[in-house]
Amino acid sequence: MLDLLGNDATAILHNLTTNEIKTLEPDGPGAESFITNVKGKCVGHALVYRTANGFRLIGASGQADAIATQMDKYTIREDAVPHIRDTEIASWLVVSDATAGLFENNDVDSASLLSRAELPMPSTATKQDNETANPPSLTAYRVPWAGLAVAGSPEAESPEAESPEAGSEEASTANSGWRGTLILADSSASLSTTDVAHAVADALQQPRGALEVIDDANAESRFHQLRIAAGYPWHGVDFGDTHLPQEVRPEEETISFTKGCYLGQETIARLDALGQVQKKLVKWSLEGLDGHTPEVDTKLFAGGEKPVGRLTSISDASPPSGSDSLFALGFARRSHFDIGAEASGTVGEHSFIAKVAGV
Repeated sequence: MLDLLGNDATAILHNLTTNEIKTLEPDGPGAESFITNVKGKCVGHALVYRTANGFRLIGASGQADAIATQMDKYTIREDAVPHIRDTEIASWLVVSDATAGLFENNDVDSASLLSRAELPMPSTATKQDNETANPPSLTAYRVPWAGLAVAGSPEAESPEAESPEAGSEEASTANSGWRGTLILADSSASLSTTDVAHAVADALQQPRGALEVIDDANAESRFHQLRIAAGYPWHGVDFGDTHLPQEVRPEEETISFTKGCYLGQETIARLDALGQVQKKLVKWSLEGLDGHTPEVDTKLFAGGEKPVGRLTSISDASPPSGSDSLFALGFARRSHFDIGAEASGTVGEHSFIAKVAGV
């Protein structure tokens, strides 16, 4: 979590990001973007939102220092100061198809738009030292980490349920958006998970206790189950500063080729002109595991000595009933970019099949 504040925040962030951020409106939807270095490699990856006095960047923990350093490096006399908020902001992830209703009043036509909304705290919220103080408000962000909400799909709540691919017919019938909603509040408010769950339920006019709020001992594991099933990569886990944006995420969601100059643009534009990258992060479906779980960095082969894939994240969720498969993220060589492409891997002496399930 990082805020870039100051009168020149727009100019500085524009110069360091792959997507168009100048057109973002305060309190409006955000944009997904990479923060790149001079070689076009991924220093960071974030959801970017304009605020009243700058921008807020939300993404994987552990990258804020590198992003702030990059901002400072390319700020000379401009008024733009990065502030790392990792310890100052409390967060909760709510997973439900119903959370799309939080954003119904927003002018959102696309299921993938990164909307946000302010939520009041319920009257039952934990009181602060000052009993007369107004309860704090919460900010709800629609995020792509838990996949799309699919109308009428009872499997939507399964951690292993496959989300429809962006742009597909199934995605076009999605129930008005992503089913994951990130809730942020100032840590000083000392809000409980119950407070947050009640606030979201009240805003949706749903029974309290009907929503899954991820904030417990299993939160990290559950979060990664969801984002792997959704096919969403995580900076510092699946990729880092040795990778190019086009190797990680669809360019139509993360890169603007009309925004103007930014750091690393020449490399990214040249790669676009040449056509395809030689490797790309994809979602793999691992089949025939027979109770064996591959380790991160497991290589995948397709009849030759050179690997055609490498696993970077593997879901630790129990497979769906009657299934012996897991989802994973990992890189694929160009020969295995298409959905359905097969490779094989081993866990000890046990072999399994890996099929590309999403790109």
